[in-house]
Amino acid sequence: MTHVNPFHAGLGAKRWQMIMPAVLIMYTISFFDRANIAMALPYMSKELGLSPVEAGWIGGAFAWGYVITQLLAAVLALRFGSRKLIGCCLFLFGGAAITTGFARTFEEVMAMRFILGLAEGPIYAAVSMLLAQWFIKSERGRAFGIWNLAVPLGGFLAGPISGAILAQYDWRWMLIIEGLPAWLFCVFWFVMVPKNLQVATWLSDADRETIAGELAAEQKSHGDTQRDPWWKIFNEPAVWLLTLGFGLSSILLYGTTLWLPTILKSYNSLNEVTVGILSGAPFLLTMLGVWYITRRSDRHNQERRLHAAIPTIITGLIMIAAAYVPANLYWLQIGLFIAMGFPLKMLTPLVFARITEILPLSKAIPAVAFVSGVGTFVGQSVGPLLVGYTRALSTDFRLSLLALGGCAIAGGVVILMSKTSAEKKAARLRGVDKSRLVQKASQH
Repeated sequence: MTHVNPFHAGLGAKRWQMIMPAVLIMYTISFFDRANIAMALPYMSKELGLSPVEAGWIGGAFAWGYVITQLLAAVLALRFGSRKLIGCCLFLFGGAAITTGFARTFEEVMAMRFILGLAEGPIYAAVSMLLAQWFIKSERGRAFGIWNLAVPLGGFLAGPISGAILAQYDWRWMLIIEGLPAWLFCVFWFVMVPKNLQVATWLSDADRETIAGELAAEQKSHGDTQRDPWWKIFNEPAVWLLTLGFGLSSILLYGTTLWLPTILKSYNSLNEVTVGILSGAPFLLTMLGVWYITRRSDRHNQERRLHAAIPTIITGLIMIAAAYVPANLYWLQIGLFIAMGFPLKMLTPLVFARITEILPLSKAIPAVAFVSGVGTFVGQSVGPLLVGYTRALSTDFRLSLLALGGCAIAGGVVILMSKTSAEKKAARLRGVDKSRLVQKASQH
């Protein structure tokens, strides 16, 4: 079979106009509803009398629910189909987001954030499965990249929109208003996304056959491993290393997402709208970073590992630099926070695109669920608490920023080490062949 040029715009172009906008909008709403708690937290803490540690627990409560259904996501997606599962999640997490606005105590907020996590948990693995069924390997980096633009887009929108609502109303109305779009978009989701490739009437027969053929050839290339039970993924060291690396890097992401508005308010010179805009500003650069790195990765023979690891290390170094900025130069610290946004999420689409490429789909979806579920759980539970506890031990956020930066650097190093067993074997064989060539050359 002749493999398709990854930048051939003509092949199934409607997929990029129908599937990707639906996925982008859906996941933007999803991330918005989990990230807007950061803007509510300073006001919620004041009204409910929360300590920094309790605020950290609220930030991490989402992760406890998220990890439960995230780990079940592969079974749910393979059983019910990714399209139907995502639509149900939209309805459920919209309801949980709205109900959080009615919470009256610390315990009630914790409970609703936990339920929100349960509702959003299956989405990541379900979308990975959806895109792996619609986009071939040579274009999957870009598809995963466009999808993951939703994270910075949601983070960016959560800042200024939440700030504008808070300037007129309170944190309760903010959560209620921002939960409604999930219910509204639920209907559009089922209209925009067909049940499968075969019933997509907006694709030509030729394009449909070409895409289906490429996807089938990719699965066939995995050979006998397709018939292995899904739990064989745990025999692959790369799965464990990607989980650890993704988890460590997520500590910085979620620690920053939750606490950045509070850090900005600690300067005592910025109003609510300015805090909202500056909280969202790093995510604008994140969108550019994700767009750049996924296209670069696809163009460089779908190389994912180095493209994910190196930016993660750079992110940690920028955070450590921000930690040492003197208090009177807070605008420089803000500049570093914004600059950090560029490499912040480069690893995410590449890590999960890589999983769908090194494993057959029947094993890749459980692996995505495991890596995303455990890694996100580590990030969302440890990140906010790490900042909360380190802030309680000091008079400023320097120790917190150092801890977050160190986690990201460690995560990048672990991802560097995440070669698969097959890649290590191939590298050894290349080394043997090279040694033989050197020996032959020396004999002549």
